[in-house]
Amino acid sequence: MIKKPWCILLVILVVCAILFPSCSSSTQTATQTTTQAPAQTAVKTSSLPAASSSSAAASSAPATTSSAAASTTAAAKTLQIGSLVSLTGFASASESLILDGQKLFQTWYNNQGGLTIAGQKYNIEIVAEDSQSTADGAAAAANKLVLDNGIQFVVGPVMPFMTVASGTVTEPNHVLRVALYNAATPEEYGADTPYTFIANDCSLDFISPNMEYMKEAYPDLKTITVLSPDDGGPPYIEPVFKKKAEEEGLTLNEFVLWSLEATDLQPSVQKALSSNPDALYFINGWPIHMGSMLKAARQLGFTGPVFACHEDAYDIREVAGVENSTEFYTHNITIESSEMTPEIKEIIQLANATYGKMSATYVWGWSPVACLMEAIEAAQSVDPEVVKNTWEQMETIDTVYGEGRMGGLSTYGINHNVSAPMALTALKDGEVVWIKWQDVPLP
Repeated sequence: MIKKPWCILLVILVVCAILFPSCSSSTQTATQTTTQAPAQTAVKTSSLPAASSSSAAASSAPATTSSAAASTTAAAKTLQIGSLVSLTGFASASESLILDGQKLFQTWYNNQGGLTIAGQKYNIEIVAEDSQSTADGAAAAANKLVLDNGIQFVVGPVMPFMTVASGTVTEPNHVLRVALYNAATPEEYGADTPYTFIANDCSLDFISPNMEYMKEAYPDLKTITVLSPDDGGPPYIEPVFKKKAEEEGLTLNEFVLWSLEATDLQPSVQKALSSNPDALYFINGWPIHMGSMLKAARQLGFTGPVFACHEDAYDIREVAGVENSTEFYTHNITIESSEMTPEIKEIIQLANATYGKMSATYVWGWSPVACLMEAIEAAQSVDPEVVKNTWEQMETIDTVYGEGRMGGLSTYGINHNVSAPMALTALKDGEVVWIKWQDVPLP
């Protein structure tokens, strides 16, 4: 009789095991789910570097959530886009704004749902390295992005010597690069740089529309003098400019070069004005340069029109001073104009909400990344070789400025240029004034 309680207990345990067989296996499954969840969270593509320690800590967070939440978070990978921008040196004032524009696009693009390829979702991450406004700095920045971080898509740089230097890294490693500008030197862009694309209108692109409007607005002009940075581009730009000037009935008086290292541009402006031109033309340079030259020209008594390839009219006015900012024309947007595209209007709203201000240069930074992502979407691949082959076969591409066309084969020997409508803006009596959209005939 003493053994009966133990027998009863044994019977009870057997019955529990029969009625509730999942109790022990349930505990084991929960443990396995918690252990495996971090492997399903956001990761970089296989060709990209591992997350930093701070990123790794963040990626482990879903392990404390339910398996359903972890699964949702795990859907997205991160595609890194390298950015070669000068955050120090003479170009930093403008190029930091380019980076701000790229970051705006990153936020907007990811909020729109990001990139999806074959059911796999990607968010993008802009990873910037400082080119330091020098060739050596650009090469070092490219090395860090490409060789150290394994990034396969790069946007930038802007200036020719930095483009050439960074190309010594991106081209042999088959990294798809979207340069932000081109000063027409063969070394920076052409048939020998098959992995480089350009997604902004550039030096040669501006010449024809500018000249045509110049003669339309100022039919009595007879002579013109150019001021250009000595950045390697002038030997290739000058003959193109001279030919177009002659077609428009203009005589090129002088092609004056100035040094990017110069802190006083008045001597260069004096030399230009000594040729007695009816108009001045600024080819390339940042707002600090163009604003300084416009100020010097007006203070030296020049009252004729001044045309420029491309730069922010608002920043140029700030440098030149309101009193000197008149009869000046440049290719960039007019923020207040109702003629801006819906895409540009959306960028303006996002910039004001994010930074509390708008810069025309934000659009210049946004556009190349947007074009790159459109090409990646069209290719349905994150393999730069596949994206390159797809992009160069595209005839048109959407841009924030309107529909763009792929071109450049006749001009540069490679069909890697995105040519989009150009916004012509003026400074008139200290005010930023909208002129019109211009077509870009780039064969």
